[in-house]
Amino acid sequence: MSRPETAGRSEIISAIVALWLVVTASAAGPAQAGSADEWAEPMPLALSSLLLDADIQGSRIIVVGERGHVLLSDDRGAHWQQAAVPTRSTLTAVQVIGDDHAWAVGRDGLILHSDDGGFSWARQRQSQEPDRPLLDVWFADPRRGIAIGAYGLLLSTEDGGRTWRDHLGNDEGAHANAIAEAPDGTLYIAGESGSILRSDDRGLSWQRLPSPYQGSFFGLLTPEDGTVLVFGLRGRLFRSEDRGTSWQRIETGTAATLLTGLVRADGSIVIAGLNGALLSSENGGRKFQLQQLSHRRGIAALIELGPDELLTVGEGGLTTIPAPGLGAKASVAVDAR
Repeated sequence: MSRPETAGRSEIISAIVALWLVVTASAAGPAQAGSADEWAEPMPLALSSLLLDADIQGSRIIVVGERGHVLLSDDRGAHWQQAAVPTRSTLTAVQVIGDDHAWAVGRDGLILHSDDGGFSWARQRQSQEPDRPLLDVWFADPRRGIAIGAYGLLLSTEDGGRTWRDHLGNDEGAHANAIAEAPDGTLYIAGESGSILRSDDRGLSWQRLPSPYQGSFFGLLTPEDGTVLVFGLRGRLFRSEDRGTSWQRIETGTAATLLTGLVRADGSIVIAGLNGALLSSENGGRKFQLQQLSHRRGIAALIELGPDELLTVGEGGLTTIPAPGLGAKASVAVDAR
């Protein structure tokens, strides 16, 4: 079956191998699941390694990335330390729930849980199919959650991750790359081959939405006004005002793959991706301005540190930039333990 402008294996490798290693794990040859007795090594330079996602709750930030690295800050990024993590597999996504609970997912179908705010972690799941990585995770509360990944992998739990139920995320087995919750509780998934799914019942069932593009999407945003933004390959960005029934293409001024986005506290929107591409909008995503960060490194996640500062996560680790991204400042140092 032809896939016009889809992110096929060769295109993914050439476009996003620097940041999305796990999507192409099978293309690089057989992968071996990490040993159950392997732990991430404390590394003073972990902060400048390849990092793939971050989440913030209050003043605490948790960042995850390659080699099982999990980094924590309790003062909104001023100081960092490395957590004790029972894996050396790449971790691709993290979510913090309340003061105590956090989940991280990654290669080898791995799911980790922390009940002490991210300082220590325990395995909840590891697949025997290492070429099916998990790519994003969402929890409604400390009991109900969903993890999604390669080849349509969709897992759900109702007991805080002690058990996981395997669903088929879509009938074509396309990679499910990102999951997001809208203010009204609707869930959306975006992924490979233009796939966009919506759930109106908190993940019990999913409806495939009409897609404006047959290339791959890597990120979703659901602002407070009820609109939905999806973005991905070749700088493509689309906006819907009717819960995904119809879409409007938004010009970005870049062909760089877009990977992540953030709705800031003031309602403005920032979207980022490869080659230091940074887009910002102050009108609900109807129009964006393009900034090109001088370091030209890929950005996999964004955190708002304050009204005037963002934290970027990706190639080369962590970097702080003035909001909405007028230039990069030097990376801060991590205290490994």
